[in-house]
Amino acid sequence: MPIDRSFKTSWKKTGTHEGHAVWTSSQAQLGIHGTRVAVDFDECTGCLKCITVCPEDVFAQWEAKPNQVKADPKNESACLECLACELICPVDAILITRDADGHDTLTALLE
Repeated sequence: MPIDRSFKTSWKKTGTHEGHAVWTSSQAQLGIHGTRVAVDFDECTGCLKCITVCPEDVFAQWEAKPNQVKADPKNESACLECLACELICPVDAILITRDADGHDTLTALLE
């Protein structure tokens, strides 16, 4: 299931991790990490393709549980909004949001 595109209004910001927000809902176990660059840790399979494709080193490998890695948006402020990570993610676990207006970038480009 892809990341909930309305997580900023329907989920609750419950803490921080490595300098970015963590959002949770009643259905989430690990939650969504990040705001501008959001990764749904419950959907992320740990393929780490986003780390490979990102030109700005936004992501870092993080071990959520033993032998379970996730792509953590540790440096989301460096995001160029190129959308490479969002487009390459095989499970649609990443959402990039534009700083200026708060709309998700991919939807804004398609409109």
